[in-house]
Amino acid sequence: MNFLNAEFIKSAGLVLGGLALFIYGIDSMSDGLKSIAGSKIRDYIEKYTSNLFMAVLVGTLITGALQSSTASTVISIGLVRAGLMKLEQAIGITIGANIGSCFTSIMIGMNIEDYAYFIIFTGVCLMLLAKKKKWTYLGKVFLGFGLLFAGLQIMGDELIKIADTAMFNDAMIFLGENPWLALLGGTVATAVLQSSAAVVGIVQKLFTTGIITPVAGAAFIFGSNVGTTLTAIIAGAGGTVSSRRAAWFHAVYNIVGAVLGMILMVPFLWLVDWINSFIQGSPEMWIAQAHLIFNILSTIIIFPFVGQSVKLLKVLIPGEDRQGAKIESIDNLDYGLIETLPAAALEVSRKNTLRMGRNTLAIMDMSKRYLDSKSGEDYDEVQEVEATVNKYDDNLSKYLSVIVQQQNLGKDQTKEYSRNYTVVKNLERISDLSVALSQFYKLVYDEKENFSTTANTELHKMYSILEEMLPASMHVYADENKDENIEKVGELMLQLRELEDGFRDSHFDRIVDYSCKYQVAASIYVDILSNLMRMGEHMLNIVNNSVSKSQVISKHAELEPVAA
Repeated sequence: MNFLNAEFIKSAGLVLGGLALFIYGIDSMSDGLKSIAGSKIRDYIEKYTSNLFMAVLVGTLITGALQSSTASTVISIGLVRAGLMKLEQAIGITIGANIGSCFTSIMIGMNIEDYAYFIIFTGVCLMLLAKKKKWTYLGKVFLGFGLLFAGLQIMGDELIKIADTAMFNDAMIFLGENPWLALLGGTVATAVLQSSAAVVGIVQKLFTTGIITPVAGAAFIFGSNVGTTLTAIIAGAGGTVSSRRAAWFHAVYNIVGAVLGMILMVPFLWLVDWINSFIQGSPEMWIAQAHLIFNILSTIIIFPFVGQSVKLLKVLIPGEDRQGAKIESIDNLDYGLIETLPAAALEVSRKNTLRMGRNTLAIMDMSKRYLDSKSGEDYDEVQEVEATVNKYDDNLSKYLSVIVQQQNLGKDQTKEYSRNYTVVKNLERISDLSVALSQFYKLVYDEKENFSTTANTELHKMYSILEEMLPASMHVYADENKDENIEKVGELMLQLRELEDGFRDSHFDRIVDYSCKYQVAASIYVDILSNLMRMGEHMLNIVNNSVSKSQVISKHAELEPVAA
């Protein structure tokens, strides 16, 4: 085949099309699995990484499921950023993610491409005919799985034709003689495609044709590991000191592993040859074995030195994480208690609701801190910690829904259920409004604008009232100094409403006399005031649902509850 003739251009187009199908297939399969698992992926990472070995295991399994080592690493960096995971745990996730990334290449090595179109057909049928979302998501997994192999088959068929060109042949021979350039090629290709699986898949097909040598194939694999680190570094940039350390460990670990692989290339290739011969594997499986063995050996080498690696990272990336608000994880919700002792189960839900209240106060404080600091780190912390409050909402709502279904639930316990459920929903809304406020502030700061000194002072006055109201509301819910706190919440609510009305009028006055310089800030300022007011209304709701009669409203007739 002559270079750049019509047949070559057609083959090149089919290779690119096959690559696109392959990458889309991986993304589709990953999206389907994420939809099936929902938020559980993040929960598993947070819950089952108590020691380094478990962190490595979870990193391997999650990456195998998500088909993305980058996704697992970025999630762990996000948890470190939020203070919900230690650096050592994130390092374990990173190590395991490299092993889990071999799953795709092993599947490719099994040569199941002949069934690709049957799998696609199954996936499409599930997506079109299934009534339940879970089956639709499963159909997406099947579709992605099939497209992955269909794209690979197209690539393989056309790469055999392209391999006949003198230029391509010479390039592969050159890379075989200069494996460090193959390493660089694998790094760049993975960084551009954002998929090490795609690069390894191409190498498997090239190796099958015989045009690429074992040395070049192994070097490409080492490079694909290095190329995955770009997204992790971006995820860690601008975050906490610990999240930057986690991101750079990912980069350094993969780079050092690649360099060691290049230095020990001869014994490494001998080991891969021996194992692949023993299992009577295909050429594609040879590359898959090389990928897996390399990552397992890298794990064995680094595992004993994780402690020293953490110390070294602390020297290379000095500093301490800013102490953020203390976030409390949800306590164990014992479903076994519900049937035998529902009163005790309600008490468990009440204690967790009080924890949720403290976390909600923390998020509100974080949004105010971001207003003052304009720091991306503070903004990210609000978004990360809000996920913890959402977890409280999901878990407590499910727990309470099981409790209320019990036949032996008394009248007082039914009221307690209603009280707990309503407080949980109002706390979740306060948390959502805190996040919305931080997003409003970001709109202003992204446009290089600011709030005027007067506006800033006004917002702080409203925050100060809310910071008193929420603890007082939760004290009423907890039955602590109830009468005193009911009165306090009522008085603070009236002050908040008065401030909002006054600040709204002041804002319009500033617009009229042109003293308000900032366009974006001016356009959303009333929305910010409304959000702060709504937070107060939800705090009032907590009180009104925590007393037998609407004692707040009876003392302050002008106050009315709002829908949660």
